[in-house]
Amino acid sequence: MNTIIYELIVIGGGISSCTFVSNLLAKGFKGKIAIIETGRNLGGRCSSRISKKNSGWILNHGSPNFNIINNSNDLKLNNFLSELLEKNIIKKDNSLLIELDKNLNFSNNLTNEFCTGNIYSSTSFMGDLANQILNLNNKSKQVDLYFQELIINLAFQNNNWVLKSKEGSLFYSKFLVISSNLLLHKRSKKILNVDEIPLAKATKNNIKIDEIIHILKYQNYIERINFLIYTRKEYQLKEIIKKDNVIYYLDKNAQEKYGFERIVFQKQKNKRYGIVLHSIKENNLINELKKNNFEKDLLYRFNKLFEENPLINTLDNYEDISIMRWRASQPGGLRVPLRLQICKEYNIAFCGDWFNTQGFGRVEGAILSALNLSDQVIKII
Repeated sequence: MNTIIYELIVIGGGISSCTFVSNLLAKGFKGKIAIIETGRNLGGRCSSRISKKNSGWILNHGSPNFNIINNSNDLKLNNFLSELLEKNIIKKDNSLLIELDKNLNFSNNLTNEFCTGNIYSSTSFMGDLANQILNLNNKSKQVDLYFQELIINLAFQNNNWVLKSKEGSLFYSKFLVISSNLLLHKRSKKILNVDEIPLAKATKNNIKIDEIIHILKYQNYIERINFLIYTRKEYQLKEIIKKDNVIYYLDKNAQEKYGFERIVFQKQKNKRYGIVLHSIKENNLINELKKNNFEKDLLYRFNKLFEENPLINTLDNYEDISIMRWRASQPGGLRVPLRLQICKEYNIAFCGDWFNTQGFGRVEGAILSALNLSDQVIKII
């Protein structure tokens, strides 16, 4: 690989990093930028699976939409959303949203944190949203994208960053932005098979970075395993359904009983329905399911959940089932203060939904932290 020294490298290719880069370019940044993503495409937890095995299918196996709860009339956020709406990148989501309790009763009140406020979805598919946000302002092709590169080692040398990926690639940058908290979190040692948290090793005795790492020791993280069902053409929802997409949210008691957090029905261009069952990795029912004949057990659990449902038909057979095991995780618990977003001594900054914003743990938080950071970074690089 040829040695390229970038003005800026961003680790992570989700909504936060693409919003940050796009907004930085809009503010007049002229330097060369690289985005390094461990997955196959941009998107992060808003990814979609474009199936090679099952031609013609695009399943939003991450977040099927995103919601904005912020009621503070944040001008930056409102302007950003208005631009996405005006340019037909997002739309008001018209999915049918339903919440179930453990007795499978429909709830009159949607209490789930993901289905309050204004709800939006991509006008194409969710996995394309980050890419469209980036391309809003990448007119001069200033951004290089690197996929399937997992950064495992960082070094700050001669006022520049040197990054090494698990795949053996080297990257050089004058300034670094990290949008995922993996390289700062204790779980990185297990995932990356290293003895020390990578950023702690690269930055010794820095008050700001040490504080972030300390806070992240106590920040929870929710890991998920999602099951993707590709149905046959015979399978349809009941005739009463007039929506292409239906999302069932299970309350906490229902999650414990049935093992699923939410179930998403997505109508495809081929008129079939893709079904994505979202589950939390630590859920005991899911662990039991993995030990057994998981496809048979998964179908049993699905049908048990919907056997008397007035809207959803049970499922006798299917075209295929695949599994998405997430490395990316939703944060919970302690929040990192926004005052820690930039460390000038190390030419490094951070953004993501793990910061203390209105949308903590959701896309809203990812966007807000990115907009806030781009306003600051443009002044110093």
